[in-house]
Amino acid sequence: MAFSPAHLLAAPGKRGKKAKATAAAPAEPATDGKTIAMFRFAGAEAGADLRGKMVLKFQEKEFAVKSVALELPEASAKVKCPADAPEGDACLAKIGEWLNANPKTAADYLVWGGVNGTKSTTAIYDIKGGKVVDRFETTIAQGDLIAPLVLPQAIVTAVEHNIEPPAPATEAELAAVAALDEPDKTPEELAAEQREIEEAQQAAEQALQDQVVDTSQIEADLKKDFEDFCRTGKRKKRKTKEEPKDLRPKCQRGPFWGYWQPRTWVALTLTSGAAAATGLMYGLALAARGPYTDAVDALDAYNNSVGGDPQSDPNLVDNGDQRYDVLATEVSQTGAVMRRRAIVGDVLLGTTVLLGGVMAIMIFQDRSDAKKFIREEKALRSISDLRVGPILTKDTQGVGAAFRF
Repeated sequence: MAFSPAHLLAAPGKRGKKAKATAAAPAEPATDGKTIAMFRFAGAEAGADLRGKMVLKFQEKEFAVKSVALELPEASAKVKCPADAPEGDACLAKIGEWLNANPKTAADYLVWGGVNGTKSTTAIYDIKGGKVVDRFETTIAQGDLIAPLVLPQAIVTAVEHNIEPPAPATEAELAAVAALDEPDKTPEELAAEQREIEEAQQAAEQALQDQVVDTSQIEADLKKDFEDFCRTGKRKKRKTKEEPKDLRPKCQRGPFWGYWQPRTWVALTLTSGAAAATGLMYGLALAARGPYTDAVDALDAYNNSVGGDPQSDPNLVDNGDQRYDVLATEVSQTGAVMRRRAIVGDVLLGTTVLLGGVMAIMIFQDRSDAKKFIREEKALRSISDLRVGPILTKDTQGVGAAFRF
């Protein structure tokens, strides 16, 4: 027995490594089959309110609810899922494995969703079954007292039916449903009902045509709406002058350059050319300043050497091999060259500023025309997507119209 430990330490085999790995593997967290991982809902207060109602409804049905302080896209980022598929089956499976790795967050189902305006979305995922149980997309109007109560119950019922599918309808239930059918009617009664249906449809179509849609509140954002209205090919050429211009921006140029019309690009070319010519002429004037300065220095040196003013004393015009008139002529010529180039540069600078102002006005006009075009297009889309339906709430009874833009 004294030599046994030494023997085991001296010759460890594969069996010992396997036992060590088995001991280090974490035990799978045990759940009761009715544990819900409730993610944080998107939509600020409305999402938090809907989530709270669902938590209470699950707890009423004896489900264990574990709160996850993340929205589903944030959880998918934690497990390094693709950003464009946070609700894919593979990503949901990874999120379930991530939660079940810790006994404190282990669950059987994932529930997530959110509220965006009057639209609410809720989904359920079965971790062990590896499938999406159901998805609910609901419209909750302001003051609606029914949907906030029915939706949580529908979510809980979907989970209960996934755990234990409902039994098929009994003969008594089928007989009760069959008894709800309307009795046989005479041909005259059926024809009268058909006429009533057709008249109701015509009245609804007429009401839809008479409906006035207010599009004055539609706004255009050149940056946010860029991808929805940009084009990938060439502009559509006008067949006649009365046909409106194709004001769609070019996708490849981005939300700033894409809205420029051809005339603005011409103005940019002219402004750039004038600016380049201005810089060139100022550069040439600066280059001519060197010879001019040298000529002035030579003339000053001559005046100092003769000790007087050659303009008033003719005897001082010559000094050896130098002549005053030659040096003065050089100063005049180099100075004239420098001044001419500088004047041309000043003219080109003024032209550049003028063209730049014209280009700025064109850019403003292009963006204004683009905003008007996008507003009109969004108004047409909203009218084409007009929906009319009844509204039945505690305080309101009537018909409502809705459209997207």
